[in-house]
Amino acid sequence: MFGKGEWTMATVMREKKIKSADRVLEIFEMFSGDRKSVTVMDVARALNVPQSSTSELLGSLVRRGYLYRDRTERTFRPTARVALLGAWVQPDLFRQGRLLPMMDSLHEVTGEAVILASLIGVDVKHVHVVGEGLPETLGSGTEHHPLHSPFGVALLSMMYRENVRKLVHRLNAESDPALHMRYSHLEPQLNTASRQGYATGDLGDGRASVAVLLPERPGEEQLAIGIAGPVGRIAANSGQLVQTLRGAIAQCFSPHSGQDLRQVERPALVAMH
Repeated sequence: MFGKGEWTMATVMREKKIKSADRVLEIFEMFSGDRKSVTVMDVARALNVPQSSTSELLGSLVRRGYLYRDRTERTFRPTARVALLGAWVQPDLFRQGRLLPMMDSLHEVTGEAVILASLIGVDVKHVHVVGEGLPETLGSGTEHHPLHSPFGVALLSMMYRENVRKLVHRLNAESDPALHMRYSHLEPQLNTASRQGYATGDLGDGRASVAVLLPERPGEEQLAIGIAGPVGRIAANSGQLVQTLRGAIAQCFSPHSGQDLRQVERPALVAMH
């Protein structure tokens, strides 16, 4: 049995390990197409931790082979070991390189941001975002309320309705009252998404998205992909954007996939003035 002092010390050590784990993940989430390297001060400011603690943490990741230290530039960047960590997850999409090039091509074709999302726990997670123009609150790694996100509606539309009803009850009990939603208001949205095969809606911060489910494979995580941009532009072009998404998904999941998705005909999008 632990004495009182030993129990307190064990609790403190456990909490420190949890914080360290959180900080490691936050460091990796700082890297993106726009930011390929970071300095100690970049990380210290982002994590709001002392520079000395940040240096120790980055040094540990360098020693374990997950970060490369450029001593001349005094910067850190991920190594290939990071890229290989989850290469076995959904190999047809990630290891064999179909999904990420598809997202790049969709961004190039439409000129809008492209979001890959998943339902993790009770939150919608923006797993990966390609393109500019979205605020940080909607970027890669951000979490969102599933009842107030077109990605959430798309993902929930495939669940048994009784399970969704229980989830709504839980979310209403745990969320701010401003985010509460009655299941009777949500169910028509789910039915529409199931019937149409896509969901549309606001993301917040003046942005909206159309979201389409990716084909689900047994035992694998259900993912949704969407095109996001200013509310007016997405609303005016939702039909064309859904068509473009479906064409890209069909090409990506074709057993004979080989066509460059940039060859997909550019949709006649409505310009916003």
